Amino acid sequence: MPMSDTHTSPPTVDPDALLLVGRIGKPHGVQGEMKVVPETDDPERFADLETCYVGARPEAVTPYAVASVRYQHTKRGITVLLGLDAIGDRNEAETLRGQLVYAHLDDLPALEDDEFFIEDLIDLDVITTDGDAVGTIVDVMDLPGHPVYVVARPGQPDALIPGVPEFLEIIDLEAGRVVLRPIEGLLD
Repeated sequence: MPMSDTHTSPPTVDPDALLLVGRIGKPHGVQGEMKVVPETDDPERFADLETCYVGARPEAVTPYAVASVRYQHTKRGITVLLGLDAIGDRNEAETLRGQLVYAHLDDLPALEDDEFFIEDLIDLDVITTDGDAVGTIVDVMDLPGHPVYVVARPGQPDALIPGVPEFLEIIDLEAGRVVLRPIEGLLD
């Protein structure tokens, strides 16, 4: 059962205050642990959470007290083995398969001046160093080597831009733009 009793509804939480940190996969073992694929560059953040929020989207989450966090190293990277107080067996864990795991921004460590959350990039305009408009970032794929920015371009297929310094001149969150240093063939 989630972090509320059966007589009251769960407390509401501002969806804008939630950050996606993982996706629940299959159960692990018989005690209710679940495999979670991290959606963060630092899976160790799970160890600092006392509460996580689980749901299909930030507007429809249920808070759960975190009971345990362990890590499993695989060929694809780190998988978080997450235990929640209210989930006691494999069948209960199975009911959460495919759900998203969110953390409240207040429960995460403060960012350094040069750091940002990946979701902060969504909807930023992308221009070249020459000032030519490229499009808008609509998604960020977190790949093992580096992130890839998916840029929607009007009337053209989406562009995939490696999120590495060689291609990125400036990421200016306040101005709402990314300045791209394109190479031949990148935007073709």
